[in-house]
Amino acid sequence: MIGHSDLALGRDSSTRFLPGLLAVMVYLAALATVGALAARGFVSDWDARLSGAATVQIPPVDGLSQQERLDSVLRLLGVTPGVASVEPMPPKQSAALLAPWLGAELAETLPLPLLVDLQLDRGQEVDLASLATRLDNAAPGTTLDDHGRWLAEARALGNSVAIAGTCILAVVLLAAVLAVIFAVRTGLSVHREEIEILNLIGAPDRYIARQFQWHAGRLALYGGIAGALLAVASIIGLQIGVGQWSSAPMDVGVSSITALVRIGWAEWIALILLPPVTAAIAMATARVSVQTALARMA
Repeated sequence: MIGHSDLALGRDSSTRFLPGLLAVMVYLAALATVGALAARGFVSDWDARLSGAATVQIPPVDGLSQQERLDSVLRLLGVTPGVASVEPMPPKQSAALLAPWLGAELAETLPLPLLVDLQLDRGQEVDLASLATRLDNAAPGTTLDDHGRWLAEARALGNSVAIAGTCILAVVLLAAVLAVIFAVRTGLSVHREEIEILNLIGAPDRYIARQFQWHAGRLALYGGIAGALLAVASIIGLQIGVGQWSSAPMDVGVSSITALVRIGWAEWIALILLPPVTAAIAMATARVSVQTALARMA
């Protein structure tokens, strides 16, 4: 019977620390898991945003009309194969992007370049180097940015966070396994005489191992639930803090942070599964540890 135990494991001082210790470990594991999953989502989001997109920058030139230069660029882009859509950005919108750093007044008075957003046809290859040359010929000084550098940096950041989160998760799980092994071995020493009596009356090793298995699983489940709830509270608090920060004038600069702390369905599933997975690992660890120790005692 699952709830029955011939050993007074619940009164062991050696296992009283286990739920709290596992709660801390599950808390760290939850943050690491959510961070790794969110980082992968962050990379996918930036891939979707920047892949197939490009920006044309038309800097002001003394003595030349910016509108005429813009018209020349738009005519060229309109007849370029592979360019799906062209959308000039209003100067006020360009100034608004720089206002958080330069101030609204300075951003509006500076001679900013005109920006044109491009969407490329993903089914057709576009020679961006040749297009950049033709744009420069049409309006000298014009440049083409395919966001490759920004996309590479976003991928590097996301992959670094994901790798770090995975490594932290592995270390935390290893530490949890070692903690369960230590608690089980201490319990075996405390209840050595009782175990010998159970062996004398015919109790098999698997029966004794089952006592430790369910006890460790129950403690791990309690600790796992506490750690997961604490992680949820921390993440929600972080989201609230970032949300308040992003509502300020610097919201352009924190959009990446907001994406990293956003929780999707994959992150919620991971948080829900962590407590039972922790309990299952603790049960398996306890069972193997007890059976191995009893085999040596025999």
